[in-house]
Amino acid sequence: MRHRFRFKVGVALGGGAARGLAHLGVLRALERAEIPIDVVVGTSIGSILGGAYSALGDCAALEARVRQVLTGDEFRKNRLLFLRETRRERGGVFFSMANLVRRGIFFGVSNLRPSFLSAEEFASSMAAVLPDVAIEDLPIVFGAVALDIRSAEEVVLRTGSLRQAAAASAAIPGILPPVRMNGRTLIDGGWVDKIPVVPAFHLGADVVIAVDITADLSNVREFRRGVDIMVRANSIKDSVLVGHALRMADVVIEPDVGDVHWADFSAFERCIQAGDEAAMRVVPRIRELLRHERLFSIVRPGPGRKLAELHIEAGGHGFRVE
Repeated sequence: MRHRFRFKVGVALGGGAARGLAHLGVLRALERAEIPIDVVVGTSIGSILGGAYSALGDCAALEARVRQVLTGDEFRKNRLLFLRETRRERGGVFFSMANLVRRGIFFGVSNLRPSFLSAEEFASSMAAVLPDVAIEDLPIVFGAVALDIRSAEEVVLRTGSLRQAAAASAAIPGILPPVRMNGRTLIDGGWVDKIPVVPAFHLGADVVIAVDITADLSNVREFRRGVDIMVRANSIKDSVLVGHALRMADVVIEPDVGDVHWADFSAFERCIQAGDEAAMRVVPRIRELLRHERLFSIVRPGPGRKLAELHIEAGGHGFRVE
């Protein structure tokens, strides 16, 4: 991670499925505020939207593509929407029964095949959002974080098909099938790196803006079923991983989407707006940070970059760039 004389701004976009639509609002606000973006690294949904932005360089065009997919008949028939819990159901009389039916069907399908959704079901939506280009040809430096389930390595994909890399980064275990790429079997990168701050520094960013869309942990209730305990424990694990990553970010943007169900893509308007509002709240801070860091970047790295360098040197964060 050698320091370069050209000052670069990076964005680290975290995972969170439907909540990740807030990334669109964040990117829109940064674009409107004329905050330059030189490096984008994404995990899961962050890799899909971040990769598309790195290719298009235009939030309006990206937003139009995403809206077209989410409001189309093909996506509405997608079995992913079957897994969502609406707010009405959460408080309704038949919530428990509906929830049990969903879980029963999901686990039944997942036990009979590698994933709940097929690669074909996901590919058409990916093709509508992501251009068919190579990552190395993108105008903005981009990396997609994935996990190799065979070698247990975190991999930052920097070459090859953008669509394939984003699909690998977003391959949620049990929901979407693993992607075979570069001789690896890859799944959702969020299992090892929820918000890829350190990879963003590694790819050349001097300052990194992190976007945190992790679930809300404040909703504490009785946990009587084993699956509820498992989901809660995983959320706490995610929160710890996120906390470690955010300590190295220069700026953290936290859209208010923590209570959105991960499969509720119908909440896209709310998520986009939440991302826009959260980013605009910290734009003055980002501008001040950039003014300050540009002055000193030639003689020393910024605090976030320095922490990331020390973290890697100490062996605290190992990943491969391919």
